[in-house]
Amino acid sequence: MEVLLIEKETLDCILDEHELLCNMVVNLAAHLRKKKPDELMSAAEVCDFLNIGSTTLQTLRNSGKIGFVREDNNRVGYPCSEVIGYLERNGVSPNAFANG
Repeated sequence: MEVLLIEKETLDCILDEHELLCNMVVNLAAHLRKKKPDELMSAAEVCDFLNIGSTTLQTLRNSGKIGFVREDNNRVGYPCSEVIGYLERNGVSPNAFANG
C-alpha cells in the first residue's frame, strides 16, 4: 500500500475544484434534459455549458473535436449530441447526466 502525504490547503483546493466540477455536471445535465439530441445549441450556450471561451470553442470546432452545422442564416449551431459526445470523449460519463 502506498501512502501519500498532502498538505491540508492542497487537499482543500482539490475538494473545492471537485465540488465545482460536480456542480457543473449537474447544471449541464439539467440543461441537456430540456433539449433533444438533434436540437442545436448556440455558441454562447455551448461556451456557458462547457465553461469555456469562444476562442476555445472555435479551436475545438476547427480541430474537429466538436461537430457543428451551419444554419441557413450562416450562424453556427452545435447539436446536443455533439456536445454530449465531446464530454464523453473527455471523461464525463453519460451516467452523470442521468443522476443529476
